[in-house]
Order: sequence, then structure tokens, then C-alpha cells
Amino acid sequence: MTKDIAAFKAAGSKAAAESLEKIKKDDSGIFITVCENAESAESGPLAGVPIALSDNISTKDVETTCASQIMKGYVPPFSGKAVDDLQKAGAVLIGKTNMAEFGILGAASAYGPVKNPRDKTKKGGPSGSAAAVAAGFVPAAVCSDAGGLLRVSASYCGTPAFKPTYGAVSRFGLIYYTGSLDQIGVTATSVSDIVTVMDVISGNDSRDTTSLPGTMNYSAKIKSGDKPLDGVQIGIPEEFLEGVSADVMKTFEESVAVFEKLGAACKKFSLKTAKYMQAVHDIISAGESSAMLAKFDGTRFGPRVEADNWHEMIARTRALFGPVAERRIMLGIYMLMAGQYNDYYMKSMQTRTLILEEFESVFKEFDLLISPTAKDVAPDLGGACGGGCDIELSSYSAAIAGADLAGLPAATVPCGFVGNLPAGLQIIGGFQKDADVIAAAAAFENATDFIKFPEAI
Repeated sequence: MTKDIAAFKAAGSKAAAESLEKIKKDDSGIFITVCENAESAESGPLAGVPIALSDNISTKDVETTCASQIMKGYVPPFSGKAVDDLQKAGAVLIGKTNMAEFGILGAASAYGPVKNPRDKTKKGGPSGSAAAVAAGFVPAAVCSDAGGLLRVSASYCGTPAFKPTYGAVSRFGLIYYTGSLDQIGVTATSVSDIVTVMDVISGNDSRDTTSLPGTMNYSAKIKSGDKPLDGVQIGIPEEFLEGVSADVMKTFEESVAVFEKLGAACKKFSLKTAKYMQAVHDIISAGESSAMLAKFDGTRFGPRVEADNWHEMIARTRALFGPVAERRIMLGIYMLMAGQYNDYYMKSMQTRTLILEEFESVFKEFDLLISPTAKDVAPDLGGACGGGCDIELSSYSAAIAGADLAGLPAATVPCGFVGNLPAGLQIIGGFQKDADVIAAAAAFENATDFIKFPEAI
């Protein structure tokens, strides 16, 4: 069994050294940068515990590339708030994990794919953070979760993960490509370890204008006993089940039975705006990415391709973007043009408002929503992902896109296996109902035995 945070803390100074040795021997493409000289405080809730970060979270004096050639060699002069909080808590920031370029779904990393620790012929998802936990390198990882980057990777690798309410964790220092959709989340060996890390990194930050006031108590709703979810009303949007493979659907149906045994009442219903969620997510993210990524031009940071004049230098430097990122930027520019803005971007923003309103209405009847996290288990390396993750303009599912559009808290927990590959269950809560989501995830985890990790690589 992979060690949790408590076990790593008990190992003392040896914990980080052992993790480094394992990471150096790894050939799975999980890490982009390894911090061999990382240090920790002697006290704190994460004292001596190695923690990984996705490579789009700024870390002072550590190369941060967003898995893109256009950022190669960029060393931030400051750290993001999440990084500062982890270091103050005593964590050892062991390295930066691989990811889809800038977190764009379907975009290839400039450093190659992440291999799944359970089966190296399979993908570990668009982020290496979950793979780092599943392989036993670290007990927890902090990662960007644009478009389900973290949640889907956790589903593929069989780790629990959590994306908090939008604004619960400061995005200061996060190099995001879509400002209104991206949020920092956590994956770990267990839900309780997720809570430990969330307690460290969440809270208000005056440097982030989207930051929520105050700090949440993530463990406030966790209950013990045979019926910890007694009286909880759980909704199952029928539209979130469309396109899910038969094998994953079987694990989901078995999970529904588990929730009912825990005391929850589960009911299917129709979420009318679900059919628009993927398209709205894709259009808004494309529009925002064209603005967010415009600053990468070789004039301020990152590599510069020299040329005879300024315009040619910009063009040659921006050619360092991967093909998917390039197409996303060009599509976003097109949709923001005067002749297209009202038909695409503005219409999507209006539809987003309708999606938010329907979620608000739904959460008056239900406490939580559940669905499969990904439509299928981890795909083969080089093959197309279930749900179309190799199609650059398609997010994994309406369930993933909907939680992002509404800024809702969402967790994924392992809910079964298809062969030796894990499937994931997503739990979505109302705005700032993070404690409800964590409580349901913890209850499900305690009632099942699906968090089984392979031996550390």
C-alpha cells in the first residue's frame, strides 16, 4: 500500500530522499523537473512530506514550463500562494509534474505522455500529478484542474482528487489559459489526506481578485457510523451518463447501490442545459485562451527566436506553441472578432448564465450530483481517449464541463475496476458546499476498497 501523509511524516528526513531516488529511476514521464535540493521546515502539518506540483504553478527559482516549448527556460522570480502555503506548512516541494500543454485538453506535452503506473501501455491522463501519487512517489500533489485535467487523470490512475469551489484556493502564481474556468485542486492517497492539504492551501488572498473571503472547514460534515449519508438527496443527471462505456457504467451503478446503503436517496433526473455544457466550455475556453496566451511572444520571458525584425521574431517565437495550442488561440481570436463575437462568445456567456441558474435550481432539490468521472478507463498510449480527449475542442464530458462552468466543488473517487484499470466516480456539490462533497467522498471511500495502489515504481 502506498504511504499516506502520516507515514511520510513518520519517516522523517528519509521520506524526501527516498522519493527522489524513486523519481530518478522513473521512465513514465510523470515529472518534468525534479527539485533535488528542496528543503522543508522542521514543523507544520506537512513537515518533511514530499509534495508534487503541476508545471503551471509558479515556483521561485524552479523552471516552470507549462509543458510547452514556448516556456522552456522560464524561471519565475516568485512563487504562487499555494506554493508559499505548502512551504510554510513544512512540505518538501519535490518536483513539477508533466501535463497537457498549458492544461489544454488534447494538447500534447512537449515532454511526452504520462504513462499509467498501473499499466505503462496506458495513458496516465493529461496530468502527471495523479500518476505521481498512484506510483507512490508522493502522498499528495497540487494541480491545476482546467477542464478536468486533475479529475480525469485521477480517475485513470485510481486516486481520489478534489477541485474546490472557484475562488476557494488562490490562483496567484497559477499560469492558467482560461481565467474563469481553471482552479487549483489536490489529489492524494485518501480523502483525509486531501483535506489535510486543502486546509493548508485554501483561504483568502488579496492578490487574487477572484479569491473568496474566509476559509472553509472541509471536514465539517464528515460523519461515522453505518449511515453517514442518512437523509442526503443525490441526483443523477441522465445526460451525464450519455456515451459512458458499458464497463464504466457497471461500476457506476454499483456505486449508486453503495450510496443507498450509506443512507442516501438517489434519483435520476434530466438536466436540460447539459447538452450545451461541452460546447459552451470549449468556446469560452478558446476565447479566454487567445487572450491569456497572447503574452507569450518572446519579448518578456521564455525563449526568443531571433529574426530580422520584431514582427518576424514574434511569429517565429509563437511557432513554439504546439499545434493544438495554436489552433485553440486562432479559433479564440476568430470567435472574438467583431463579426463573430455575438454569435459565439456572447451567446456562450448567455448560455452559461442559464447553466448556472439551472444548477442553483437543482441544488434546491438535491444535496449532491454524481456521475462517472470519465467516460472510459485509461486509453492506450498514442490512442484516442474515451470522450475525445485527442480532439482539441472537446472536453471529457458534460459532467466535467458543467462543474467548471458553474465553479462548483467536485471530487472524484475510485469506484471499481475494469480489468486492472480503475474507474472514477464524480461527486458535485453546490457553490461553497465543499464540505458536503468531501463528506460524501469520505463515506464512499470508507465503505469500499477501491483505493489499491501498485507497488512504487
